[in-house]
Amino acid sequence: MKIFRFEREGREAYGALDGEFLREVEGEITREFVLKEERIPLSRVKLLPPVKPSKIVCIAYNFPEHASEKGEEIPEEPVFFLKPPSSLISHLEPVIFPGDVKSLLFQGELGMVVGKRARNISPEEAGNYILGFTGVNDITAVIEGSPLFRWGRAKAYDSFTPAGPCLLLSSGERSFKIKTFVNAKLRQSASTSRMKFSPTFVLSYLSKIMTLEPMDLICLGTPGGVGPLRPGDRVDVQIEGIGTLSNQIIKEEDHENIP
Repeated sequence: MKIFRFEREGREAYGALDGEFLREVEGEITREFVLKEERIPLSRVKLLPPVKPSKIVCIAYNFPEHASEKGEEIPEEPVFFLKPPSSLISHLEPVIFPGDVKSLLFQGELGMVVGKRARNISPEEAGNYILGFTGVNDITAVIEGSPLFRWGRAKAYDSFTPAGPCLLLSSGERSFKIKTFVNAKLRQSASTSRMKFSPTFVLSYLSKIMTLEPMDLICLGTPGGVGPLRPGDRVDVQIEGIGTLSNQIIKEEDHENIP
């Protein structure tokens, strides 16, 4: 089931996709819920990021080919970093190209959403803690200088974590095909079966370091083929079974002039 988070008449809600319509969820999507009878045209709502996480955790170099293209060794255990929830935007929202950076990179990824509080769980248990999956673009600024601050700043700007367009409810382990297009040209193509660390392993590993809360977003790493972006570019992250996450890159001054 595909679940969209949306705003309608000043109110936020979740809705299940029914053709070109949404049926609003009554109850919590992390528990049992029912769908209201009203069918709301998808074109009549404002889409929001699929979840509101307390934290966004990103796994680095989870695809061997991406580690190789960056000149890094394949890690023996997951390497992760955090992105602020303020970086999260939805499908069709613009990514802001900051005035103080020279270049941006696209990184199409599969995002995993936590369904219930997880602490010290085993890989065998982890499937029961997955609510579902979504598309993510881990936008990254190219920052020159010391690696001591490079990742923190490069990943944290507002609008640097597009996610969506929806949440595919799906517990347990499964694989997805990921394709990333820039201006309709294919730049990345891979299956998540190529990942060094599976979603359940990652969830278990992280739960032994931090308490994961419902709706937390875990970005599972990008395939090889990462490349630069310029203002005006459009990025489409297509994940089989989920849909296409689309965002355009705009200059910071252009964003400030949008009424």
